[in-house]
Amino acid sequence: MPNEISRPLRIVIPPVPEETTANEWWPVSVDVEWIEAPYVDNKPDPRTLAGADVYIGTDFTAEMGAAADSLKAILIAAAGYDRVEPAAVPEGVIVANAYHHEAPIAEWVMAVAVALDHELFASERTLRNGDWSHWPSRWGSYRELCGRTFGIIGYGAIGKRVARLANAYDMKVIAAGRRPETGDEARADGVEYGSGTEAMDRVLKEADFVLVSTPLIDATRGLIGEREIGLMRNDAYLINPARGHIIDEKALYDALASKLIAGAAIDTWYEYPVGDDDQPRPSKYPFWELGNIVMTPHHSGATFGTRNRRAATVAANIDRLTKGQPLENVLNDVSTI
Repeated sequence: MPNEISRPLRIVIPPVPEETTANEWWPVSVDVEWIEAPYVDNKPDPRTLAGADVYIGTDFTAEMGAAADSLKAILIAAAGYDRVEPAAVPEGVIVANAYHHEAPIAEWVMAVAVALDHELFASERTLRNGDWSHWPSRWGSYRELCGRTFGIIGYGAIGKRVARLANAYDMKVIAAGRRPETGDEARADGVEYGSGTEAMDRVLKEADFVLVSTPLIDATRGLIGEREIGLMRNDAYLINPARGHIIDEKALYDALASKLIAGAAIDTWYEYPVGDDDQPRPSKYPFWELGNIVMTPHHSGATFGTRNRRAATVAANIDRLTKGQPLENVLNDVSTI
């Protein structure tokens, strides 16, 4: 447990919007010293961390670790921590994250499931251009979610929320995770659950929609590759709001281009903007040329509600650190306490 701190903590943060203050943006109940610094590619200048007690951010590098001579905690206002280099975290530093994104991500998941299944974007685009080819009298009937099977790989907060919504659509829900002990909880949610490779293969083979909702760690990098996608039905859809690199980039593109699977909705990618360049393509493969994919720029969880809930969690951890109390959501695999 950290010791109580008698002076205001020095906390490095990115600039807050002009119409608010740091205390409003990060609603702490204790006195702190805010150090606002420009973040480039999600990181401040490493020198900003000299003398700082707390750093709020998603990225942490070796250069930042070398400069952080007084750091006590890295607080991530997000769920993912794959951009924190474990070896860079100084000795004695607590790393904690914040979730609270499962509601909007689940909404996005069901929205894209409906959009894919009902050909909504193609129907809207063609009719806008004066083309009635998606009129049911020309196109034929569309499918519906009711009575279909929704598969979930990774039964954490997002998977559980999606299961509840899929159940509301009168869908059968099957899931695969890493921990057998999750089974009782999943069954209480009306979900058929299994753990391990065999359970994941079942999800891939049977589901009309396959949601990827695992964190990106060493064990899940490339988890869904050519073999796994090859298990999917050719009328099934793959949905990924988790991390791009969980799904093999080439295998996904090839499956969509060849229509090995019906389609995909992808919110997380393989390449992101660097610096001021907002024009990089999200992959080295031309997904944007395909008509069977919904592409969004990692926005599924980026709502006002998510931001406010995460800020409250980060602020509560700052209060706890000041008072010498245990922090919430400590990431033991990257903390060095």
